[in-house]
Amino acid sequence: MKSEMKKKACMPYSKGVFCIMEGMNMIRNRWILIAVMVLLSSCAPVISQETLSQSDRHLTFQELIRNPDQYRGAVIVIGGRIIGISHDNEETWLEVLQQPLGRRYKPEISDESHGRFLVRFREQLDPEIYRNDRLITVAGEVEGARHRLIDTLNYNYLVVMHRESHIWPLGEAGGSRFHFGIGINWILH
Repeated sequence: MKSEMKKKACMPYSKGVFCIMEGMNMIRNRWILIAVMVLLSSCAPVISQETLSQSDRHLTFQELIRNPDQYRGAVIVIGGRIIGISHDNEETWLEVLQQPLGRRYKPEISDESHGRFLVRFREQLDPEIYRNDRLITVAGEVEGARHRLIDTLNYNYLVVMHRESHIWPLGEAGGSRFHFGIGINWILH
């Protein structure tokens, strides 16, 4: 027993034998568990699983804008870049330039868009938070269409009643938060 204790750097204590290597393994395992939990939480979608399970993920934005009344009541998840906000009584309307959704349902920064849509919130939103160029992901029910003017063009907007949404932090407007590389970074002002 003593030779085994010396190999593992063990020492007796009141409740048995404590081995340093076992203690080190426990500490390492805790750090691994914490790292895995952080990584998994950073990959979680921003819309609840309950709403995602109710949504029709096969509907494309092109299908929705082609005939919004056909999909009235359907739960969808879409996103894009905020390009306008207006208040009407106790409601807020967001005008959003649709963009494809990527990982975690985050709108991808690209020149690709299939149009615009309106999101109706049953509350007053702060225009400083929901300002132009912020990225947003929205889950909600299709309410149909609404006509509005864009300059002189009569535009047919898809209207979505807000159920859940996620406004992306300012630092996450494009690309990944994690960057790998070697070199020197020069910042010029």
